This record gives sequence, structure tokens and C-alpha cells, in this order.
Amino acid sequence: DFLSDCCNLRRRDRRRRLRTRGEAKRPAMMHVKIIDPSSRVRYETSVDLHLALLALSLALAAVFALNLLLAPSRRVARAALAEKLGLLIIGVLHMFFSRDKAYKLSKQPDADLLEQLMTEPMASKRVILIRHGESLWNAVFNKSPMLLMPLRLARALAYEFLVLFELDSVLFDSPLSALGRSQARELAEYLARARDSPLTLKLAQDAQRDISAMAGATSSVVVSSMLRRAVSTAWIALEDRVRQRGPQEPMYLHSAMQEMSRNVDTLSIAALRAAPALSVVNGDNMTVPNLARCTSAQFNAGNKPVRAVALTRIAELAEWCHARPEETIVLVGHSLLFRTLFQLYLPKKSEHVSKAKKVVNCGVVGFTLQQGKLPSGKTYYRIDPASITVVYGGFGGK
Repeated sequence: DFLSDCCNLRRRDRRRRLRTRGEAKRPAMMHVKIIDPSSRVRYETSVDLHLALLALSLALAAVFALNLLLAPSRRVARAALAEKLGLLIIGVLHMFFSRDKAYKLSKQPDADLLEQLMTEPMASKRVILIRHGESLWNAVFNKSPMLLMPLRLARALAYEFLVLFELDSVLFDSPLSALGRSQARELAEYLARARDSPLTLKLAQDAQRDISAMAGATSSVVVSSMLRRAVSTAWIALEDRVRQRGPQEPMYLHSAMQEMSRNVDTLSIAALRAAPALSVVNGDNMTVPNLARCTSAQFNAGNKPVRAVALTRIAELAEWCHARPEETIVLVGHSLLFRTLFQLYLPKKSEHVSKAKKVVNCGVVGFTLQQGKLPSGKTYYRIDPASITVVYGGFGGK
């Protein structure tokens, strides 16, 4: 019996050692849970970390080697890589230290103070906002189903490595997606129909006036953010006007219209006082010829400082608009900046949807921006709520 018990103990010890050895050899697994916010469906899967890292390393090595072989020149490749490393550093600084949204709207003065305390008649300027079409960044991170987001991100990173040694990017200064370009073309077609046969669309008088201003039939100027998705949208949607006016009445690129966010897609790849090189990834470089001839970058002061507050840019933009001689200012830009503009300059008692909702992609909204001085001599601005006109698209998501 004693010998039998000893044999059983040895067998149990051997089985325990083998089981422990098998568990040690078992590959490290990562359990992933993804919840689709639109349907609240939970997806779960397990990923072998060793195989995933090996596949990613091989893919990066292959793309890196391919880029070295196909780079146009070592000097251009080094310059592009240095520019992207600089943007990456700036992006990390923005991610952790940005003060773009370091303000409280509740502490901002009420726009109705202008009517109550102004010392001289208010000046008025018609402003038309055009939001850019969908960007590649939007297509990766802001679309459902979220289950496919890792695949969309993997594809975006693959494109990013393909243009690693060129002054182009999917994530930095994100360009228009295919849908975004389609949205801009649809806007151009709508504006053309509205000009040619306004009665069939039954447009309001203010909307007809804004469409005439965008076409250049009345005194107006087009101003775009220096980010590529806004520049491309402006060119595609207003191509006839931008082409015809050319150097005589260029489209201005203004750094005060840079988007509010910590994300790297809000950083511009354009150099100081220069227009950006449009994307090869989405084909904008072929679709938008003679960009430099039809634009002026004299107001492109470079990327926003890390510690700057967006309200300062908005006030600078409002002042610039009122200083212009044209009757109408057409601004092509970004949703967060536009929504903050409404939140800041609409009266606090106003419950207009523009305070809570973004302008949709390629949406067009016009309004009257009033300027006046308080007894202290400080200049304030006010958006007349009754003047807000939805020309195309309107307001959508938060």
C-alpha cells in the first residue's frame, strides 16, 4: 500500500508539472470587447499578442523598405519625415497641454449687452459658413459600426506608412474622404441649380442672397481654414468662382479658422504664409490644379500655439471680417469652431439649435454679425438670431 501511494503521488506530481509547463507555453492572449453605440451590441474576441505584434512588425518593415525604394529623393524624404516628426511632437504637446477649450461660456459677456449699452450704432456684416466635407479622420473614428473601427484604423495606418516620406498624411491635417468629396460636389451642384432656377427650389430671399454672394454676384470674399479638408471643399464647391476670380480676388487662407481640438487632424502641414500641398492619398492633388495661383496665404500665421485659447482666434476672425470692405464674408471651416461662434455671439436667452448642434458636412448657414462698442471702449459682437438662414444641409450631430 505504501509503494502504491508513492506511485500515485509521483503520477500526480508529474501531471501537475506537465499542466504547469503547458500553461507556461500557452501564448499571451488579449481579450477585446467592443460596444457599438448605435446598436448597443457587444462584440468579444481574443487576440494572440505574439502573432499580432509579429504581423505588425513585418508589415511595418515591408512598408518602410518599400518607401525607401520608392522615395522621390533622399532630400525630399528627409524633409517630409522631419516635418512629420515635428507635427507629432506638437500633436503630443497639444494632447496633454492644449488650452484650446480652456474657457467657460457662462463667464463670457451676454451678446445682448450690445443693444443695451452700446455707445454708437452697430455695424453689420453678412457671414456665410460652409463646413468641410467628411474627412478621412471622420471616416475612421466617427462612423458606425464601431466593430469595424480597428480595420478602418489599420487601413489608415497602412496609407500613412505608404506616404511616410512624402509631405502628405491621412491623420495629420486629414484630407477629404471619398464621401467628403462627393458631399462637396453635391453642394456645388445644388448651388448651380439655385443660381440657374431659384424658383423651382422655392428658396427664401435671404438664402437666394447668400447663394448670389457665394457665386460672386455681389460684393463678397471667400476665406478658408488652412487645413486641407476645408481648402478642398472650398475649391470643389465654389470652383467656378475661385477659377474665374483667380489672382485678382483670391481665396484667403486664415489661421484664425483652424479647428478647435487636441487631435492631430487639426494640425496643418502648410508652412508659414504658404498654401498646403493637397493630398495624394485621396487624389486632391490632381483635382485641384493651380491652387497657389487662386489662393492667398498671407493670413496663414502657422499652427495654433499649444497654450492659446480658441476664443482669441474667434474674436480675431470676427474683427477681421468687419475690417473687410466686402459686404459678405464666406467662411469655409470646421464644426466645433462654428458651433462655438454661435454659442459665444448669440444672446444667452436664445435657444437656437446652432448652440447645441454642429453644422452638417458641407452644410451652409448664413447670419448677420453685428459689431458695437461698450462705454468702456471694448468691442463686442452679436449674431442676430432672426438673421440665421439655413441655405443647405443645416445642423446635425453634437
